[in-house]
Amino acid sequence: MRLRLVTALALPFLSSAIPAQAQQMQQENVILSVSGKTVRWAVAYKAMPERADDPYVHVIVFEHEKGAEPWRYKQLAFHMAVTPQALEKSRSGRKAKIHNYKDVEIRGAYRRWLEDPTARGDVPVCETDILDCIKRLGR
Repeated sequence: MRLRLVTALALPFLSSAIPAQAQQMQQENVILSVSGKTVRWAVAYKAMPERADDPYVHVIVFEHEKGAEPWRYKQLAFHMAVTPQALEKSRSGRKAKIHNYKDVEIRGAYRRWLEDPTARGDVPVCETDILDCIKRLGR
């Protein structure tokens, strides 16, 4: 009984000390645009529990030509931090067939961003909409 009580009391304090490797990642696919032959989408990640020092959603952005083999795709952005408002503006509201690709690299980059504040300067922050930000970055 005492052990359970101590554990229950300690849990709220432990969650702020959880290293980034132990945190769960919430993931969502967001369709950005669908044209006659091209689909663009972002895979959005958010560390859970949410952290006060990370108000962003982190995305990797893909482009795929309809009818092309799944392995023939473009990566339009490897890692971009996006405000929740920009993510909502980026949603096309369309449905499209998309593919899932390995996400080890983006998860590693996001963890570095969480653990090392000096790494944050290398990641662009998008405050408008994702495709607009990619265009302005010249990608």
